[in-house]
Amino acid sequence: MSQFLYDASSFVASSREAIELSAPHIYLSALPFADRSSLVYQDFASHCTGLITIDIFGIGQRGGKAIMTLTGHGGAVSSVAYSPDGLMLASGSSDGTVRIWDTLTGEETISPLVSGSGYVCVVSVDFASNNKWVASGTSAGFVCIWNVKSGQKSLRRLEGHRSYVNSVVFSPDSFRLASASDDTTVRLWNAETGGQLRVLIGHASSAEGVAFSPDGDIVASISSDQTIRLWHSTTGQVARKMINDVGLLSIVFSPDGKMIAVASEFWIKLWRPQTGEQVAMLKAENYIYSIQFMPDGQSLVAVHDQGLLIWALHPVPTKKLWIDLGGHSEYVHLATFSPDGQYIASASNDDAIRIWSAGSVQPGIQPSPAPEDRIQSMTVSRDGTFIISWSYYRLVRMWNACTSGETFPPLCEHSLWATSVAIAPSGRLIASVLADDTVRLWDTQSGVAVGEPMRGHTDGVNAVTFSDDGRWLASASKDKAVCMWDVTTQQMLPVGPLLCNDEVATVSFSPDSKLVAAGGEDGLIHLWWTDTGEQAYKPCKVSTMIHSLAFSPDGTHILSGGDDDEAHIWHVSTGSPIHLLQGNTNWVCSVAWSLNGCLIATGSRDDTVRLWDAMTGEELAKLCGHTHWVTAVAFTPDGRFIVSGSDDSTIRKWDVEAACNTAWECDNDPVAALASANMEEGWLVGSYGELILWVPAEYRQYLQAGLCTQVFGERRVVISASDQGLYAGSDWTACWSD
Repeated sequence: MSQFLYDASSFVASSREAIELSAPHIYLSALPFADRSSLVYQDFASHCTGLITIDIFGIGQRGGKAIMTLTGHGGAVSSVAYSPDGLMLASGSSDGTVRIWDTLTGEETISPLVSGSGYVCVVSVDFASNNKWVASGTSAGFVCIWNVKSGQKSLRRLEGHRSYVNSVVFSPDSFRLASASDDTTVRLWNAETGGQLRVLIGHASSAEGVAFSPDGDIVASISSDQTIRLWHSTTGQVARKMINDVGLLSIVFSPDGKMIAVASEFWIKLWRPQTGEQVAMLKAENYIYSIQFMPDGQSLVAVHDQGLLIWALHPVPTKKLWIDLGGHSEYVHLATFSPDGQYIASASNDDAIRIWSAGSVQPGIQPSPAPEDRIQSMTVSRDGTFIISWSYYRLVRMWNACTSGETFPPLCEHSLWATSVAIAPSGRLIASVLADDTVRLWDTQSGVAVGEPMRGHTDGVNAVTFSDDGRWLASASKDKAVCMWDVTTQQMLPVGPLLCNDEVATVSFSPDSKLVAAGGEDGLIHLWWTDTGEQAYKPCKVSTMIHSLAFSPDGTHILSGGDDDEAHIWHVSTGSPIHLLQGNTNWVCSVAWSLNGCLIATGSRDDTVRLWDAMTGEELAKLCGHTHWVTAVAFTPDGRFIVSGSDDSTIRKWDVEAACNTAWECDNDPVAALASANMEEGWLVGSYGELILWVPAEYRQYLQAGLCTQVFGERRVVISASDQGLYAGSDWTACWSD
């Protein structure tokens, strides 16, 4: 019974978002996604029929790891702290509020605590050991102490700092509060009265973090001046100073006080406070945002990107695990353990807090797959059989366009950053541009570089494209120039370089290869004749910056997307506007024209792919599913699908016909409704706004359902109707078979 009640609590808390809005989704959504090993699932799933089928690849089946998501903040969550009894959680946000949450129910226990009027961000929070005080450090330079005992809130504002308060921490006995600020000082306060006790002066740059030793005798502070300072908390005198080679971001004492851990960009360094001796250096792959010892002191936890790195410290700090905190759509700023070590609370820039079962971080667990690669550029081969993508982590990869996420090994991995990739019409060559100002060609069969790097630009190259006949290659650069290259000889054509007024972001050939177009920072579309390099037509002003260009299949029109949140269709020879495609709410990063000339696709920083009628400029469909910027879009050659790449690390394939047929009569056909559904705020929604299915946050990024027919990547969540059909709408109660 005890286990059942525990599982029931986790079940309700983790699916609260669905249940509160629509109670039938206890059965229709929450139950299918529940932990298969939980007693709730085992007792109830056998009584249900006609529910969705879920197939998960590359991700652990939801196993009680994500307990609940706390939403309510209107800005990035910068800090979280548990109360000593573990029953409350405090969070601070850039929305200027501190919120107190009941960790059992996920409810806010009192109304939000507002730090001040105007634009004031809460940077750091801490709970006192007396279980009633919460402190917050703010961007305005003052510190707040709130009394949250018994739901009553009172505020003491502590003033003295002249800039950002980066860190606040109570002493173990709750009598004192330490604060570290951008004004280079660390200050000690009387937590009861709010009076200032000491100003600790010595850092030459911003004080980034502060921590009390477990006995409260020592205050440790870190600074961007590359020093660690230990102070006597009663006298304010410096006890010891340690030097680091770069600035420091986070500091914490081990539970026994015998060790200090500091985060330093990509490193964690361990020091003995008694002697100032550095005893270990732990390397991380990504930037470290915060660190913490586990409550038992046996392991050290570092937060970076969307997960945790964990080192077991005994007998030596060598065992490293990666724990994926999937579900956050932005990077995790901080994570902290509950006092009993059973839970982890994570604070993210996606405005949410998530609470996890810490059982997944116990010794022996296998690490999750490495984080996926954020897609920077993507293109579809001329025959439609494969997709080429270029990732944030420098990988060029080839994907089988006909199978569900089946991939080939990476074609090549660069040691330098790059921004663009293109595939030759023959499908045999790939062009990529590197941060060393060069363009490289690669063989798609072997992944081996072809020839030498093509040099000619004097600054970073932003984009590259092949001509339609495959003879030429054009590159666009920060040096305000477009260069054209002979693919066979890999030499620059004598007609270049072609000069613009500012940095060039995108370049495109006309279908007959007679024109090359470019756009960028100057907001102009430039057109040149490829045989002479002469300006073909007067540049036309589009926006403040152009991110993407595409010619119509007949070459008479050109499509542009930019940071004015719109796409434009222009007549090539006259420069006159034809249609303005309005609907995106953020920059249009990528545009594409279908080969039959009838449809246009746009990808935007509003996380959507949109489909437009090229003849009328009418928006036909908005495809929702990506959880971050859509950086690339392309039609398959047959026009049946749109392929999109995103900063959320996924490539998606969308059904064009289904997207256009938004008026399907799905009222009495839940299976058809699911097939045409779109993702909106965590729900698969039908064409009439009906709620078809709620999807847990940790699965949304990898969801393959509705109009999205394929997700390419190591991680996929495929949702479909079961063999028994699907019960929904007014017939939902038929899912209960007993």
